[in-house]
Amino acid sequence: MRFQKIFSSAAVVSAGSFISRLMGLLRDVIIASLLGAGPIADALIVAFRLPNLFRKLFAEGSLSSAVTANIAHVEAVEGEARGLSLVRTCLLWTVGIFSVFLLFAEYGSSVLVTMLAPGLTATPDVFAYANSLLKLTLPYILCIGLVALFSGVLHSRNNFTAPALAPLVLNCSLILGAGVAWIFVLPVAETLCISLVLGGTLQVVLQAAFLPKGMFVYGSWRIFDSDASLLGKRLIPTVLSGAVFQLSVLLVTVLASFQTEGTIAKLYFADRLVQFPLGLIGVAIGIAVLPALSSLAASNDVQKFGELLSSAVQFTLFLALPATAGLFVLAHPVLQLFFERGAFSPEDTAAAATMLQAFTVGLPAFAVSRPLLSAYYARQKSRVPLLAGVCSLAVTGGLGALLMQFWGGAGLAFAVACGGWVNCGVLYCLLNRQQFFSVQLRRWNLIYLLASVAVGAGCWLVVPYGVISLCSIPLFAAGYLVCLYIGKSPDARQLLALIVRR
Repeated sequence: MRFQKIFSSAAVVSAGSFISRLMGLLRDVIIASLLGAGPIADALIVAFRLPNLFRKLFAEGSLSSAVTANIAHVEAVEGEARGLSLVRTCLLWTVGIFSVFLLFAEYGSSVLVTMLAPGLTATPDVFAYANSLLKLTLPYILCIGLVALFSGVLHSRNNFTAPALAPLVLNCSLILGAGVAWIFVLPVAETLCISLVLGGTLQVVLQAAFLPKGMFVYGSWRIFDSDASLLGKRLIPTVLSGAVFQLSVLLVTVLASFQTEGTIAKLYFADRLVQFPLGLIGVAIGIAVLPALSSLAASNDVQKFGELLSSAVQFTLFLALPATAGLFVLAHPVLQLFFERGAFSPEDTAAAATMLQAFTVGLPAFAVSRPLLSAYYARQKSRVPLLAGVCSLAVTGGLGALLMQFWGGAGLAFAVACGGWVNCGVLYCLLNRQQFFSVQLRRWNLIYLLASVAVGAGCWLVVPYGVISLCSIPLFAAGYLVCLYIGKSPDARQLLALIVRR
């Protein structure tokens, strides 16, 4: 029953993420059509990079996960009232810390642009434009801190609906902003930056509406709290370990600023397509499994903890491997469908397709890392994820600086993929030493790999048909699921049962 509840929660997160990411793709399609992959798009993407990094780090990553794990642990041991007191203390510190950072960031925005894209200093006009755009987006940082805290509280109470819909609110705000800019002939980039801040405000309102009634009215407010202090001490290593992919993309963005104009934009659009299955699979399962893992860790039930973690990893691979095969083979027609129009040329599509394929090599590692990290967060262990993250970033930076000399943007994307595998390998190996993963689960993972190779081969046969080849995706997905269901795959049966129930 616990597994079914986890998968149901993951389905809620995936459904919200699916709708949100569809809207996100529509947003990126509009941006690509209006701005293409030139210097203006580069400036906008650099300006969005810091707010997006904060969103990935905190609202969809470490702060939200750390809050979830700590509140679930405190409430399991000390009761609900103690957990609510911890939330109030965390709110005070969140507002204070993010406000101070916002003030410093506004004052030193030019330094931040230099750090994010040092290569832009060679083109002063683009650099100055990126700096002005960044100043407009920075207030979003305070919004995202509050969204992260409130999402963590809701996840600890097994409420996944509002946090899953929060990105949808943001994307709708950005799409509306792009539409307003197009209809009224306003500056596109500036309008999108303002829409980002408005969307963040709406996200905060949405999360607050679902919080327990009166939690900020009743009860004492304390600046200092032992559990909040413990959370703060763990937060920095948790931030670094939980954001390896985002920090890797940020790192290669810095390196891409030394490449030809448009490389940053092409990397961004390729990254967005990788984020689609990653959010639906890895992030959703990692979020859904964390509260249950935290409760099992608090009760010291090692056997059930291992069983739940094993099932989460296996289910992740069951979905991630065929997605990887399909996206790798169909990279070019996918980019054609979504972005090749307006200012985004066929040459841009061809270049971005190689970057997308390079990113996709690391998709299984990125996805599996999410439930693995949830296991460490649940056990309140942060040193191993930090070590794995540092190793990953070192590999990404070193390989990126080398491979971009030969393969350009594709080399940078491949460096991110290699770093992802290093991160996943370290996390898995150190958990595996504690024998959390059974031999039977490994057997099914091998079967999923072989079946995914067959999916990739089928996609390869239809690639010559261009965009029309994407019509075959539902057929290959159905064939993969039905064949494994007939072969008595527990994950295929679980997924079909979940579909039937809904």
